[in-house]
Amino acid sequence: MASRVTAILFASSILASAPILASSASAQPVRADGSSSYAVPVVVGAAAGATVGALLWPAVVPAAAATAAAPAVAAEATGWGWGAFLTTRAAVGAVIGAGAGWLAAR
Repeated sequence: MASRVTAILFASSILASAPILASSASAQPVRADGSSSYAVPVVVGAAAGATVGALLWPAVVPAAAATAAAPAVAAEATGWGWGAFLTTRAAVGAVIGAGAGWLAAR
């Protein structure tokens, strides 16, 4: 019985003094030079570049000019569906967009 009372008193004194012994919290500024500050602009730029490459580029460049420039480009998916994102145009647009996002973040 005495050991239980001693244990309760010891635990109570530790818990009561914990706020006194703990250091207080304070706000810390976020460093802007970390690699996490580049993640959002690069991903958004890659998504925008892939969209431009897959959907808008065929609308801007007429099909005749694209066929004359490179027959392989015209053979890729020319529709407006999800298959348009599985093309070389979309991959190149994603790389260019990611580069533009990285430059914008600098």
